[in-house]
Amino acid sequence: MPGRNYRHVIAWEARIEREGPFLTEALERAPERSVLDVGCGTGEHTAFFARLGARSLGIDRSEEMIARAKDHEARSEGRFLLCDVTCAPELRKETPFGLALCLGNMFPHLTEDATLEAFLQTVHGALLPRGLLVLQILNYQRILDQGIRHLPVNFRQGDGEEEVVFLRLIKPVSSRRILLFPTTLSVDAEKAEPVSLRRTRRVELRPWTAGQLVPAFEGAGFRVELYGDLEGGEFVDQESHDLVMVVVRA
Repeated sequence: MPGRNYRHVIAWEARIEREGPFLTEALERAPERSVLDVGCGTGEHTAFFARLGARSLGIDRSEEMIARAKDHEARSEGRFLLCDVTCAPELRKETPFGLALCLGNMFPHLTEDATLEAFLQTVHGALLPRGLLVLQILNYQRILDQGIRHLPVNFRQGDGEEEVVFLRLIKPVSSRRILLFPTTLSVDAEKAEPVSLRRTRRVELRPWTAGQLVPAFEGAGFRVELYGDLEGGEFVDQESHDLVMVVVRA
């Protein structure tokens, strides 16, 4: 999700290695080797597909994220466009794609039913017939039902002895609204006050569930497959950490 230290709080090399086989298989299923990465962030997935030889376009509404992604573009690892997920006029200028991505829990930033409808129309129009969309979000049904208040903590090595800790605290508000507090800490065991706050913020999300999204996508002309992760694992309602949908345009 967007954030000043986005590139640094995720172990991208390990993540791409873990997700690569599943995403590569999706590309092989697509009617054309072209990829639209919706909510691309700093562009790591867009660049991954570009290195596989696919025509790759990443879009994001954050000027900061697109500015950071431009270093991939400078290495001919995809193109990047400052564009909202519902920017159909801009995307109509592009040749339709064989594969679309919406990864990293970006989708819950669409908090209104009308925005979901616009997203469905935009993606349907941006894909070739039999084109695929890979959508990844948290399994919010599990979070809501089990009262989960935080996501797994990530640790990254910082400068010198410092560690960077990324945690995400959760406050459910209703079945249609959830608050997420992404927080980055610095930990240096040699200091008298070893833990310091780097950044924290408040993000309002819509906790979309499979029970809501499957009929919406099917009604928009897509066929839906469910998975529990980006490695192709089975989706189990009360166990899977993620909800991954592979939806195929008719």
